[in-house]
Amino acid sequence: MTGGPRRALDGPAARTALSLLVIGVVFAGVLPRIADYSAAWTLVRDLTPGEVAVLASVALLNLFSYAPLWAVALPGLGLRRAVLADQASTAVSNTVPAGFAFGVGTTAAMYSSFGHSPAEITRAVVVTGLWNDFVKLGMPVVALLALSVTGDAPQALVLASVLGALVLAAVICTLAVVLVHRGAAVRLAGAAEAVAGRLSRSLHRRAPSGWAEQVDRFRADSRVLLERRWAGLTMASVASHAALFAVLLTALRCVDGAGADVSWAAVLAVFSLTRLVTLVPVTPGALGVAELSYVAGLTAVGVGAAAATGAVLLFRFLTWFLPIPSGVVAWTLWRRGAGQVHTPAGRPALTGS
Repeated sequence: MTGGPRRALDGPAARTALSLLVIGVVFAGVLPRIADYSAAWTLVRDLTPGEVAVLASVALLNLFSYAPLWAVALPGLGLRRAVLADQASTAVSNTVPAGFAFGVGTTAAMYSSFGHSPAEITRAVVVTGLWNDFVKLGMPVVALLALSVTGDAPQALVLASVLGALVLAAVICTLAVVLVHRGAAVRLAGAAEAVAGRLSRSLHRRAPSGWAEQVDRFRADSRVLLERRWAGLTMASVASHAALFAVLLTALRCVDGAGADVSWAAVLAVFSLTRLVTLVPVTPGALGVAELSYVAGLTAVGVGAAAATGAVLLFRFLTWFLPIPSGVVAWTLWRRGAGQVHTPAGRPALTGS
């Protein structure tokens, strides 16, 4: 295949087409075969004012739950600026094909205007991404332990838990080696670069370079931060995932009470597996993929199809759609100068070796 067609298949138009195809297949083809949308909507429409108030409160808590992780990972940022950047970048990620990359770009631009250097921003992006993935990989293990106490664990969860635990252990060990042993870190980066180079050449792409230098720089920049703030990073990351899970569980309990007999551990298992399935989002905000995984998982653990569909669509409205208008507000405020500085923000000096 020549360069032109290959670039076309890898370009924004192709990614947009793939996203629309996946979303269309799920919402127009697959989900209607699982449950009747009108039946699901009837259950949602019958929510009491009290249930709506509880859901709104939990959703609002979740909306601002991820910002503290950024505040911990980037000293001197502050919670107000973290909220602004998190809301805006989430809105971008949820609406643009390959939105994660654009969301990171939005975060970088906003943090730069807040007075932080490119090195500090890169370190924060890497650290928050690592801790977020740590929790995602560890959640199936927690769900499996909970199910072992409350009931039988499905085979899919056992497999996901084992794989997640192995990957998590490997990543943590690698991170520890990178932070503690400079020579080992450089050798690991060189080996990874060699493997990536062979893969890139087989795909007729440019081979990566400079990984050893980048890892060494990350090690020096991050060691002190992680030594001082690993506990805060862990607690903030766990709290953000717990807030998201609380929205799903509350929606399930409120929609006609149909999920009341399903244990929280079983719901956590479905939640954990879906978080792994959407680890690399194919569509903006994993739209379509996440809904299908949640509905299929909840019906598999005993929730009625209409109740599962209604609860999941309500959950996704509160967690996927709600950040979009709030992100637009945050972006507008930032464009008007909110949080921006003309000199580097005051922050604790971090030095590493």
